[in-house]
Amino acid sequence: MNHRTDLTEDRLAAELAAGLVALADSPAPLGRTDTAWAIHQGRSRLRRRRLGVLGAVTAVALGASVLGATLPDRAANGPVKAATGPAAQDLVLPALGPDTGHDPLTIAAAFGWLPEGFDGASYIIGFSGAPTLFSGKAYGPQQTGPDALAMNRQTVFLSAYAADQAPTVGTDNLGQQQYRVDARPVNGRPAYWVGRAPDDPTGTQGDYYLRWQAADGSWVELHGSYLRAADGVLDMLLRIADKVTTGRQAVRLPFKVRNIPAGFTQGGVNLYLGTEAADGYPWSAGINYRSGDNHVSLDVRPAVEPVRPSAGPGSVPKVVPSGFQVRPVPQRCTETLGVRVCATASPDEAPLGTAEGLAGWLDRFVPLGTDRSAWTTEVTP
Repeated sequence: MNHRTDLTEDRLAAELAAGLVALADSPAPLGRTDTAWAIHQGRSRLRRRRLGVLGAVTAVALGASVLGATLPDRAANGPVKAATGPAAQDLVLPALGPDTGHDPLTIAAAFGWLPEGFDGASYIIGFSGAPTLFSGKAYGPQQTGPDALAMNRQTVFLSAYAADQAPTVGTDNLGQQQYRVDARPVNGRPAYWVGRAPDDPTGTQGDYYLRWQAADGSWVELHGSYLRAADGVLDMLLRIADKVTTGRQAVRLPFKVRNIPAGFTQGGVNLYLGTEAADGYPWSAGINYRSGDNHVSLDVRPAVEPVRPSAGPGSVPKVVPSGFQVRPVPQRCTETLGVRVCATASPDEAPLGTAEGLAGWLDRFVPLGTDRSAWTTEVTP
């Protein structure tokens, strides 16, 4: 959200965010829920300062007892560059392959270019009830401008709609009228902004929505949040759109999965690249399985200490709001090939479909190490 109208709400938001930081530092499963993605995917257009922070508190509190959905990230196509200082864009663009039916992270569109300062990205599949086939997210620098909040980073979401679920222009969740504002074509295809007035491309709540038609007739959307027109946001989003690749494509993942117990189905998959996206790690990835009310999360990330950003101007102290508790959940971890692998159960370890419990699930998860050229799209049998 780009507007702040109630200073009391801002203080409350800061206090809630402080609690989130403290909760994030406490022991918890490696599985995670990306709240900003969940809010976007649920098409919640309510003011992000109010609902985004509250939703984040709820998600973190639940994340200690319910497995979070996993998210994906992109790496450069082809072999990974040597560690000689590749550009940030190379680090957050994924290695892609054709859809062979063996990759749970098969997506409908992918970032091909990101502006300087965007140093993280993620892709996720797994939330139900949403009209999109998937959602991607690019993590940019801190919000700018006189009303910026230290906790807010510029973000760009990428969504692709099924051919029979084209997005519409009407009213937002606050009842404000939206307008279709013409944009210049994207790769020769029709494009428009979802504006707040017939001649204003800014969204009704201060965000920016650019939609264009892909070659197959489906629609793709970029949603920019915490961006300012003064920073050239319109040109930036159009440049990002020009480089988006569309069509079903599989993202290479750093693991394989084998011999899933009968009765368990996949519940979500993710990949994060960049320390901002991956909670301070160079990358992280995971997959969830469920059977009834029983859930298992398998996660992998480099076996290194996470990088924690230093507190900057305007940061808030780490104070846990009263009433919030983190409930421990069963988890088993191991390290191999330079990565740390964890299996987490919810609500408990008993009904996991294997006599070995979480240890049995770890045996079914095959990590491929830190060399991204060895990652694969042949994830499942």
